[in-house]
Amino acid sequence: MGLAKAGAALKVDSLLDFKGHRVLITGAANGFGEAIARKFQAHGATLLLADIELERIQSLAAELGGVGYQFDQSDSVSVDRLCQAVGEVDILVNNAGILIAKPLLSMSVQDVQALVATDFVGVWQLMRGVGEGMVSRKKGVILSIGSQTAFCGGENRGIYASMKAAVSQLTRAAAVEWGPSGVRVVCLAPGRSLTRMTQTTAATTYKGDRGLERVPLGRWGATDEVANMTLFLCSDAASYVTGETLIADGGYVLG
Repeated sequence: MGLAKAGAALKVDSLLDFKGHRVLITGAANGFGEAIARKFQAHGATLLLADIELERIQSLAAELGGVGYQFDQSDSVSVDRLCQAVGEVDILVNNAGILIAKPLLSMSVQDVQALVATDFVGVWQLMRGVGEGMVSRKKGVILSIGSQTAFCGGENRGIYASMKAAVSQLTRAAAVEWGPSGVRVVCLAPGRSLTRMTQTTAATTYKGDRGLERVPLGRWGATDEVANMTLFLCSDAASYVTGETLIADGGYVLG
């Protein structure tokens, strides 16, 4: 899926059929990652689920008939081990990440280093580790989860937003380099969505930063909506889309 040859005619009912495709989803223990895993499983994919939470990822993998792996995206050795352990991957969903929500003047060097290591270096390392095989086999799709903060700034999330902007640029660069080998690289940038990560910071981060007042649709996003868009972008329904970052934020960046 997402692996169609140029100009190939496909029946509509086959566009979202992921049977026979190995899908690696990082940060799959909860939030967007879990919703995405459930969506791919419902469409026939073979799941490779990775997260820092060992018990939860193994439990979810067992429930969905996949394989669970523990890894730490901030640790380059751990990321390399994951790439070696999963073997061939048809689709990578680069979802894992962290959020440190503080004003810029309150950020420490350690805070910045943690965000850089997890939200950018780890993302790049996974793209490289999995993408090498895709380029060699001349097929594959990589989707990274970005953020609308990359396009409008974000109070108390300046470094986080900067890393997500870097992921969007990395997506463009990889799409240009790997496109001739038949590999698509895309990014999905969700807006205000209620996940475990955002709920734990909502009281301090979202209070007073315009929140829903700036969202034309007037509501928070749902994890299942992000999962639906991920499925689409990784499917043959989007086979001529590469290098793009799709913003899914209810219109927040418009205001």
